Amino acid sequence: MTTQEINLKIHEESDLYSPYDPKQKLLSEDVLSHLERNYINKHRSIGERFVLHIYSDTPLNEKDVVSSFSDYYSQEIENLSYQIKKLTGKQIGLIIFGVVFLSLWVYLSLIMDDAVKLEIVSIMGWVAIWEATSISIMQRPELVAMKKNYEQLLKGKIIFHVEADHVS
Repeated sequence: MTTQEINLKIHEESDLYSPYDPKQKLLSEDVLSHLERNYINKHRSIGERFVLHIYSDTPLNEKDVVSSFSDYYSQEIENLSYQIKKLTGKQIGLIIFGVVFLSLWVYLSLIMDDAVKLEIVSIMGWVAIWEATSISIMQRPELVAMKKNYEQLLKGKIIFHVEADHVS
């Protein structure tokens, strides 16, 4: 299992939080986009550990910072779980739709000679099956990988450094 070191440099604790949140609990878009762009999207290794080093010019309230990161990633995991569940439901519905239409096509091909109508029913069935396959090959794995990375970040360790501690 590899460890991914993440470094974040701030001047003071308020740099971590959204300027629109008076309670300073919500992480800023800048911090989140930095993590997403530079680390999370680049490291897809399942089981990879994350260690976040926060370098600050001033001491931080470590408990609040850890809580903010934990709250954010817990919410993201919950959102991704919902999206995965929703996609799975869509996938099952498409498979059922496809099987019904392909079964209907087989039945109709025995009792009717209208090639155009038979072709339409066949195409609808195959498109539904193809869409379900597309979900399982392309969309769902991406969400599952992102959820696993967020779970690893949630389990990850946050190490705080006051700038005097940091040697370049």
